[in-house]
Amino acid sequence: MDKKRAVFIALVILIMASSFWYTYRIASSVDDYIGDEVWYVSASRNILHELGFQLHYYKNGSEGVNVIFSNDSTKLKYLSVVDYYATLAGATMREEYYQFPGVYYEIPKENFKEFLNELSVAIPSDSYYVVTGYWYPDKENIQDYFNLEHPFLGKDFIMLAMLVEDKPINWRIPGLLIFLVTQVLVLLATWKITRSYPASLIAIVFTAADPVLQSTAVAAMLDIYVAFGAALFVYFLAAKKTRTAAVTVGLAAATKLNGAFGWPVLVYRALKEEKDLPRFLLTVTVIPTVAFLIPNIPAMIAVGPWNWLNSFLGSFKWHLSYKGPNPNTSPFWQWFINYRPFTLHFDPNIFAQTDPFLLLAMVLFIFAMPWLYRRRRGILEPFLVFWSTVGFFALQYALGGKTQFSFYATVLVPPAAVVMGVSLNELMRWEAFRESIAFYLEHLFNAWGWLREKVGK
Repeated sequence: MDKKRAVFIALVILIMASSFWYTYRIASSVDDYIGDEVWYVSASRNILHELGFQLHYYKNGSEGVNVIFSNDSTKLKYLSVVDYYATLAGATMREEYYQFPGVYYEIPKENFKEFLNELSVAIPSDSYYVVTGYWYPDKENIQDYFNLEHPFLGKDFIMLAMLVEDKPINWRIPGLLIFLVTQVLVLLATWKITRSYPASLIAIVFTAADPVLQSTAVAAMLDIYVAFGAALFVYFLAAKKTRTAAVTVGLAAATKLNGAFGWPVLVYRALKEEKDLPRFLLTVTVIPTVAFLIPNIPAMIAVGPWNWLNSFLGSFKWHLSYKGPNPNTSPFWQWFINYRPFTLHFDPNIFAQTDPFLLLAMVLFIFAMPWLYRRRRGILEPFLVFWSTVGFFALQYALGGKTQFSFYATVLVPPAAVVMGVSLNELMRWEAFRESIAFYLEHLFNAWGWLREKVGK
């Protein structure tokens, strides 16, 4: 291995290790829900319950369980009975819910099964059910919430982690790992376009240090998975693998519909490559649709295919509706100046802040793109993915979906980071840095020699 490659790999490892350490430290410090985790984690838990999985949450030798009653009157009738058996079982924690009819306990593991058996004898089965695992946020009807207004791929990752153990750090580990993979994909996409170590390093630095990527990786939210899908899409476009890129745009949409906002670039590529209409339609419609549907199968099984389809189609009206005044609302143009970042958590403070330097550079590069395209033709497609995505956010806003937030900008970062890496590598003259460093070193050695001469005298 040559020296340049060794240094490059070492720097990449250092960047990724530092990124993981920083985000993991924050993610592991919050033993509670962060921001919109309340919706996505709860929906994941509910889907797993519907699928028949029994989750587990352990704390100080006890196991968590949610006892949920069929309605408020049933809770009023049987809560004292449940409390009685929980006390007999030596419950170490009790937390009552007030926004829905339920109560949470932590029961010593050795008494856990007996506690559940006692309830099954003392209370009619149609009056309650239990959901084992971590406690719910106290939100209205959260026990019945499936988050069907969004597709399910991101929640599939969360659910897999919850099967290991239903606890906060487990919900977040997949997002932290996906953040690392996203960095690698951005680096590889930039390398495919430039074959340049400096360009690839610029791209991965902007990705690893991006504040909105970091904040959505720390929380078990969907947006980091959308960014991962966008990075996959950009990588396979750069690798000239159009059919695989078609799969990845479907997967990106299977997390959140804004993952499909780069789809026109797939159409642009397919128009250039596909020789007949059937092959063109296969690439731009059939493959993305199949890739979109497969990750949604768990939700279809849990709630029924028709219920899922009706909820999915109905979600378009929800996405294009105004949700009312919200102090955190940040329309898409405000992301470019980091205006009104979304608050996810206090102490530690976690805000979904955008990087104005990265996003405003994409505006500046509009004026340099013809020159950049002549030098590196592969730059055009990630550039178009970025602006196609912005264009669809603008369309959503124009059609009534005015409730937008800063963390929606997460999907913009991978294509922007690739363009930034390619562009800066072309626009900046690296010989200026090399000559300047040589100048400094020369004068430093001269100064060192002069100092030794003086000390010797």
